[in-house]
Amino acid sequence: MIIRFKRAIEKKMFRLIIILIFGLISFSNGFAQTKGEPVKPFNPDTVFIFESPRPLIKVGDGEVSNFGDMWGFNLLFSDNGVGAGFFVQWALDKSTQIFTNLYISGARNTDEIEYLYPDGSYRVPGKINRLFMFPLSLGIRKILFEDELSDNFKPFISAGLGPSFIMSTPYEREFFNSFGYANFYTRFNFFVDLGAFFGITSKSRSGVNIRYYYIPFGGDGLESIEGKPIHNFGGIFLSLIFGIPF
Repeated sequence: MIIRFKRAIEKKMFRLIIILIFGLISFSNGFAQTKGEPVKPFNPDTVFIFESPRPLIKVGDGEVSNFGDMWGFNLLFSDNGVGAGFFVQWALDKSTQIFTNLYISGARNTDEIEYLYPDGSYRVPGKINRLFMFPLSLGIRKILFEDELSDNFKPFISAGLGPSFIMSTPYEREFFNSFGYANFYTRFNFFVDLGAFFGITSKSRSGVNIRYYYIPFGGDGLESIEGKPIHNFGGIFLSLIFGIPF
């Protein structure tokens, strides 16, 4: 009996503590939510009214929120040396563009080194042809994270294909004279690349990308160094992009 009586008292005390806790919480919330002062109506001075002559928040000079049609140039770097390019781009929608571009670059074996000969000339031992390539491609570009990143930074991926024009000139002849003895070849090219545009304004766009070209020559290849034919004229190209909207 004593044990039951104690348990009954403990239950009543527990209930009373719970009621007190909830009561304190309710009281504190009600006390915290006191009524504030009424908002006074706006009554501007009728003599002096100041207005800003320009927006208080200014978007960066020349920045644009959309990204689309443009043309421009590329500066190329690869195992073949320095090259150049030209492109034109058209927007399909907010994050997709199609473009065409032409790269102009030399082509060579990676181990071509010029040596000074006794007659004072510089020549590459064993070299029989100067090689040049002109991959012309039609591609599609997809802007990544269009809605998550700043308008001034647009990473992208691209892919494309087209014809490549390859020219060889005889190394034994003087550089400009050798073009009169050139041979031309047409081959297929395919590429994928990854890059980003930045510094986007109403007057210019700039960017950088790294592109891999696959340009198989087929057959026995084409020699730059005698006995070392080139079978794939592709490779990795680092490109600096300079664009102008239209």
